[in-house]
Amino acid sequence: MNKSQQTIFKIIFFSLLLLRLGFIATTSVIDDEAYYYVYSNHLAGGYIDHGPVVAFLIKIFTAVFGETGFGIRSGSVFLLMFLGFILYKFGEKYFSQVTGVVLSLSVITNVLFHTNSVVMTPDAPLAFFSFLFIISYYLGFFHNKGFFIPAGIFLGLSLLSKISALFPALGVFLFPLLIKSHQKVFKEKYYYLSFVIAFIILSPFIIWNFQNDWAFVRYQGTHIMEAGSIKTFSELWAGVGILLGPFLFIACIILPLKILLKNYFSAKDENPVLVYFAFTSAVPLLYFLIHSSFSQFELNWPAPTFYGGILLFGITAGNDISNRKIFQFIYSLILVVIITVQVYFPILPLQGKTDITNRYFIYSSLQEKLGFFLGQEVQFKNYRILANNYQLPSMINLYLKPELEATCLSIGYHKTLYSFLYPDEQLKGGDYLYITKGKTFPCHLKIYFEEISLLKNFESIRNEESIAEFSLWYVKNYHGKK
Repeated sequence: MNKSQQTIFKIIFFSLLLLRLGFIATTSVIDDEAYYYVYSNHLAGGYIDHGPVVAFLIKIFTAVFGETGFGIRSGSVFLLMFLGFILYKFGEKYFSQVTGVVLSLSVITNVLFHTNSVVMTPDAPLAFFSFLFIISYYLGFFHNKGFFIPAGIFLGLSLLSKISALFPALGVFLFPLLIKSHQKVFKEKYYYLSFVIAFIILSPFIIWNFQNDWAFVRYQGTHIMEAGSIKTFSELWAGVGILLGPFLFIACIILPLKILLKNYFSAKDENPVLVYFAFTSAVPLLYFLIHSSFSQFELNWPAPTFYGGILLFGITAGNDISNRKIFQFIYSLILVVIITVQVYFPILPLQGKTDITNRYFIYSSLQEKLGFFLGQEVQFKNYRILANNYQLPSMINLYLKPELEATCLSIGYHKTLYSFLYPDEQLKGGDYLYITKGKTFPCHLKIYFEEISLLKNFESIRNEESIAEFSLWYVKNYHGKK
C-alpha cells in the first residue's frame, strides 16, 4: 500500500468515528434500545429474548456518559470502531497491510455494521465477540495454543450476547473434526479448556432459564418458527445483499462454499487457513439459508453468516486493493451517507414505514407532549402507565422516568421482560393510565377494565407531517387476563 492509500484509510476511519459520535449525540434512541435500557435497570443472568451482555454494556456506558441517547449507544460505537482497529492489526500482522485495511473497511463502512454501531442492540456485542473468537481460534490452531484461552472467553461472551453465535462456533468445532491434518488439536488441553470457559461464562444465562421455566428457549422456539414463504425468503436475502453490498455479499456466499468443495474434491488439500474460515461461514450460511426458506426471519438475523466470509474476503485480497473492493467500499459509504442525511434532511420521497428513519421521530410526542401533560395533571403522578407492547412503556421509562415504571400487559401478545417484573396478578384490581397507538381504545382490551375514559390524544410530527398518533386513557379496576 502506498502512503496516499494509507492516508485515505485513516481519513475514512476517523471520519466515520466522528460521524457516529455526532449521530448518537443528536438523535433519539429507538424503541428497541429503550427496551434494552430497561434491561440495564434490572440486571439479571438472562432475559426472555436475549442474554445479558447488552444490558451490562448499557449500564457501564450510561454510568460514564449518563442515561441519554449518547450514553446508551456510545458502547456500540466503541465496539464497532475498536473492532475495525483490531481487524486492521490482525490482518497486518498475520497476512498483509492490504488484508488489514480490507478487513477493517469491510466492517466499519458497511451499513449492516453501521447500524450496529449507532443502534445499541445485542447485535453489536455479537459481532464484536464473534469476530474475536473466530480470530482467536485461528491463532490457536495455527500459531499459539495459548490463544484457545481468550478464544473461549470471547466465545462465551458472544453466546451470552446472542445465541446465534452458536453457528460460527459450530464451524470452528467442525474444522479439526473433519480436517485430518488438524486433528492433533484433540490432544491439546487448552482446546478443551476453551469450551469449558465458554460454558462457565454462559452458565448464568442457562441458570436463569432453568429458574424461569426455560422462557428463552420456549419464546425463541416460537419466534423463529413463524411461517415464511418464497416472498419472505427472497426479500430477506435481497435486503441483506443490498445492505452488505454486491461484491461482499457474493464473496461471503461463494468463497466459503468454493473453498470447501475444492478441498473435498481436489486431490491436493486446500490452504487450511482458508478452509478454517470457510467453515466458520459455511455452517451459519447453510443454516440460515435452509431455515429462512420456511420461516420468516428479520433482516439482521443472518449476520453471523458473514463474519467468516468477511475474513476470507480480506485474507484473499492479495497485495493490492482491487477495483471491485474499492467499488464495494464506495457503495457502502454512499449508503451510510444517504441514510444519515435522510434522518436530518429527508431527501428521499419515502413515507410511513417505508422510511426507516421515521423511527427516530415516531415517539417524539411521548417525550414532549405526554411529559408536559403528566407534569400539568399532577393527580395522575402516582399512576402506573400500561401498554400492550414493549415499545411504548420502554420509551416512557427512558425519557419520562415515571416514579412507577410503565409496563406491558402482553394480552394476546408475547411475553416480555415486563411479564417477569410485573406479573398479571400483581397488577390485577388496580387503576392505571393506558397508552396506545391510534385515537381509539383497542376493542379486544375493553373487557379487561371496569371503566375507560379518554384523557388526551398526542401526535408525533416530522417535517409538518403526522407520522404517529397516540392516545392516553384512564382505566379503572383491571380484571386481569381471562
